[in-house]
Amino acid sequence: MSNLDAISGKARKDLAARDEAREKMLPLCRDAIRYSGNAIRAVHRQEFKLAEELLGTARGLLTEAGESVRDFNELANTGVIRDAQKELSEANITLALVTQKPLPSPEKLGVDTAAYLNGLGEAAGELRRYLLDGLRRGDLSRGEELLNTMDDIYGVLVTMDFPDAVTGGLRRTTDMVRGVLERTRSDLTLAIRQKDLEDRLAGLVPEAVPPGESPAGEISAGKTEEPQLEGHEQELYEALTAWRNKKANEENLAPFIIARNSWLKEIIKARPSDIRELSGIKGFGERRTNKYGKEILAIIHRGRG
Repeated sequence: MSNLDAISGKARKDLAARDEAREKMLPLCRDAIRYSGNAIRAVHRQEFKLAEELLGTARGLLTEAGESVRDFNELANTGVIRDAQKELSEANITLALVTQKPLPSPEKLGVDTAAYLNGLGEAAGELRRYLLDGLRRGDLSRGEELLNTMDDIYGVLVTMDFPDAVTGGLRRTTDMVRGVLERTRSDLTLAIRQKDLEDRLAGLVPEAVPPGESPAGEISAGKTEEPQLEGHEQELYEALTAWRNKKANEENLAPFIIARNSWLKEIIKARPSDIRELSGIKGFGERRTNKYGKEILAIIHRGRG
C-alpha cells in the first residue's frame, strides 16, 4: 500500500485533465451546432454566401473541439461531438444539394462516417422544406429534381444494413426519410395536378356576350365564377388567407391544400355559424371542416364583432 498515494495522485491528475478537456470541448460543440443551424436557415433564405461563411466558422469550432480532447479517446467519441458532426454534415449537404454542387465527403468535412450518413438523412428533410417553400411561391421548376434527390438519399441509406451501435441509430433516420419522401411525393403530385388544372382553366376563352346581354351570374364552360367581395368581406377574406398561409407554413403544406381561394370566398358569403353549416360549403369537405372548422369559425365571429 506504500504506493497508493502516488497512484491516487496520478489518477486525480488524469481525471482533472479529462474534465478540463471536456469543459473546453462542450461549448465549442454547442457553438458549432448553432452555427450549422444558422447556415441551414440562411440556405432557406437563399443567402448562400452567408451560409458558406457560417459553415466555415462551424467547422473551425468543431476542429478545435476535437483537438481539445485528442488525447482522450472516450471524450473524442462522445454524443455531443457526434451531434455536432451530424449537424455540420447536414448543413453542408443541404447547401450543396440546393446550389447543385458536388457533395462534400466525410473526409473533407473531417467527420465520422456514421455522423455523415445521419446528416445526409436529415438533409432530406431540409430538401422537403425547400421544395415546399417553392410550392408556396408557385415555383414547381425544381420539384421533380429535389424529390428525385430525396429518393436517391433514401436508396443509399436503406442499403446500410449494420447494427445501430455501428451506424449511430441510422435505422431511425432512414425510417424518417421514408416518411418524409412519401409525404413530399404526395404534396408535389397534388401541386402539379393543381397547376395543370389552373393552366387548363386559364386557357379557356369565354364565349362572346351578345350586345345587350349581361354575363353576370353565368358560368363559362368548365370555369366556376368566384363570388365577388366588397368592403368588410374583403377584410375578412384577408384575415382568412393570412390564417391559411400561417397554417400552411406550420404544417409544411401548400396553401391550396388547406383551402382554395374560392372556398374561402364561399365561406365568407355563407357566413356559417356552426360546424354543420361550414361542412355544407361545396368543396371544403368534412375532413377540412373537422380539422380547421373551429379556427375558421372563430375568425368569422371576430369579423362580425
